[in-house]
Amino acid sequence: MNRSLPNLIKDITLFFVKHHYDKYLVEHSINLIEEFELRGMIDDIYIQKQQELRDYIRQTLKSNLKEEYSSVSSEMIITEMFNDPKVAKERVVVEILQYQKKK
Repeated sequence: MNRSLPNLIKDITLFFVKHHYDKYLVEHSINLIEEFELRGMIDDIYIQKQQELRDYIRQTLKSNLKEEYSSVSSEMIITEMFNDPKVAKERVVVEILQYQKKK
């Protein structure tokens, strides 16, 4: 495996949130989301779609890592991520704010 498991999980999480971010833009016919509203949207995703995100991370890791997939290591990181989501959410907010600036 060329990339660390925590980094893969971060990237998968960001992809998942960006998908919902793009969907939100279309549904609300807007091009950007103000930072305050973006933080609320990301909080909602982490709360309302927590199980969906957990399942998506697992499925994506299994698909990409195949025989290198370790459920124990993955579950430890996923559990830690949701036990203290502040850092994970902040990273996603920063990434999406940078993404919006580039648009």
